Amino acid sequence: MEVIGIDFETYFASGYTLSSMSCEAYVRDPRFEMIMASLQFRGDAPAQWMLRDKFEHVVEHEIDWSDTVLIAQNAAFDGLILAHHFGKHPAMWIDTLSMANAICGPRAGNSLAKLAERFKVGVKGEATKWAFGKRLADFTKEQLFEYGRYCCNDTELTYKLAEIMIPQMPADELKLIDLTINMFTTPALVGDQEKLRDAVASERARKKELLMSLGYGCKVCNGEGKYFDLATDQFTSIPCKTCDGAGVDKKPFASSDKFAAILRSVGVEPETKTSNTTGEQIYAFARTDSAMQSLLDDPDDVVRALAEARCAVKSTIVETRAQRFLNMAERGPLPVALKYHGAHTMRWSGSDGSNFQNLSGQNSNRPEMATLKKSISAPLGHKIVCADSSQGEARLLAWQAGQHDLTAAFSQGRDVYSEFASVVYGRPIDRKRVKEDHIPGQVGKISILSFGFGAGWYRASMEFLKGALGNPPLQFKQSDMDMMGIDPSAFLNSPKKLARVDSMPSRLEFNPRLIHCIVVDALIKRYRAKQQAIMDYWALQDQVIDAMVSGQEIVFGAHGIMRTGKGCIWMPNGLPLRYPHLERDAEGNASYFDGRARTKLYPSLLVENETQCLHRIVVAEQMLQIADVVRVVSMTHDDVIVAVPEAAAELTLEFMVKVMSTTPSWAAGLPLAAEGWVADNLLGGK
Repeated sequence: MEVIGIDFETYFASGYTLSSMSCEAYVRDPRFEMIMASLQFRGDAPAQWMLRDKFEHVVEHEIDWSDTVLIAQNAAFDGLILAHHFGKHPAMWIDTLSMANAICGPRAGNSLAKLAERFKVGVKGEATKWAFGKRLADFTKEQLFEYGRYCCNDTELTYKLAEIMIPQMPADELKLIDLTINMFTTPALVGDQEKLRDAVASERARKKELLMSLGYGCKVCNGEGKYFDLATDQFTSIPCKTCDGAGVDKKPFASSDKFAAILRSVGVEPETKTSNTTGEQIYAFARTDSAMQSLLDDPDDVVRALAEARCAVKSTIVETRAQRFLNMAERGPLPVALKYHGAHTMRWSGSDGSNFQNLSGQNSNRPEMATLKKSISAPLGHKIVCADSSQGEARLLAWQAGQHDLTAAFSQGRDVYSEFASVVYGRPIDRKRVKEDHIPGQVGKISILSFGFGAGWYRASMEFLKGALGNPPLQFKQSDMDMMGIDPSAFLNSPKKLARVDSMPSRLEFNPRLIHCIVVDALIKRYRAKQQAIMDYWALQDQVIDAMVSGQEIVFGAHGIMRTGKGCIWMPNGLPLRYPHLERDAEGNASYFDGRARTKLYPSLLVENETQCLHRIVVAEQMLQIADVVRVVSMTHDDVIVAVPEAAAELTLEFMVKVMSTTPSWAAGLPLAAEGWVADNLLGGK
């Protein structure tokens, strides 16, 4: 294939920059203007810059796009320009920014300037400083030639970086980068503009109604949200300045101190918690805080409404993201922006302000959260097909740790959640067939999915109270302790544990809180006693950490699929799971530099990182197999999403479930399973 480097220089000005707008909005904005582009046809040849008319001729008549690989730094930007404004798509994209995320780490600072310095390939210029605000017509001849040299230098630096990086990248990972770029540059999903407008309006109306019912209507406009003209004695179309057109006064609920005063005015003393950033005491007003969960479930209607109002004012995710998706939909199909290797464990992360990785499904407590998925549809005549990896991380943990009984249960299709719940409750549990066993079954599910990664009783107690893994909040009571036959004496004889219970942010009285924690502590102990191989695997991780510190090679995991290196673990896909500058302090505590700060590393966390990374590798391999047959339009950590003609949907689903239930060649004995659905929109069967 022909390999070509490419870089675009475009008009930018105040209020119209990539730092103030999403890439999608910038490229598809009416203000967009291509100043020039540069192309480098061989690594040993200089790049050439050209204006639009010459560029159009070259891309139309001199390049065979079916046989061309394009290299770019941040290929999502250059790719969307090429696709949206010129209708061209190469056979493959090579993105140096994505490769740098894998090779250097996603937090290493992977701008072209920093990469050029790091890999010693040259120096990026600064011509864009004086190009600010200039249309093509504003450039003098001398400025245009200087800008051309700057543009060519960028392309040449990028080409050199690619030549260095490509040999370090496994072939499948390069394919995944190309697949990721194409989700953005050749979008297929469609935003339902009517639903999105309704979502914005209904969310604003919901918040307004809630605040109005509590007496917090704007005193200036009396809730109208419009400026009142005394001269005409009428409301105008001008938004009220006091409330910014909302019709309500949000300020008391936006301020933690003011909201605390409101709670005290109705006889509720607000709970506090320790800030993770400052270490100081702050109000526990986050929706996920157990104290806030208690307020939302308070038997007093007024207290409950106040808590709902606080959460509504502070959470703008539905309103703002619906507006963002609406704006995108008005410009065309929805580009799915994902950051390849965006997380430490190689997972993709959200990008470009849209974050398709974090769209909520059905939630009985917050039904409005499903609005966005309902509003994103397949193109006309097509269906969305989604295949979802079932219990992927739990299966991988049991397999890699050698927990053979649990692996066998997964392999045989048994209900492992009910089986563990049966151990916990001391009686047969069947969550699927017995209505009364639903909650015990959920306890078994949360235990299997969470406790294998080191959750302690304190954190787990908080998670149960606020709703672990998307489940409704769950408080264990004396009846649960009696049913499970739990002896509380060991917990009660621990002053340290009792002190932590006492300081726990919760509206529960001390005794109910204590009982809840005793039960959770017992659950964790029973899990650990049952899953002894997993506990042994945790213990092994201390040796793994020491090996990474010293640079010694240790081969570990099922079939020896992982091996240590200096500050890293080499994974089955040929890339390292990195722990830069890993060291132990005088007390033996391990930590590494994550690009921003030193981060603690301990055995159970390392097991979680390894398992998450392995799951990412499994799903990525499956996604590539699916992409060989049908077009992948989006994905999350657990599922792969395609859009196919309606007549092919059910057959496609069958194919995808089969692929995602097939064990990779490097993971013999790993029992995988998948399920899926066919639907008109992203909410699908969830």
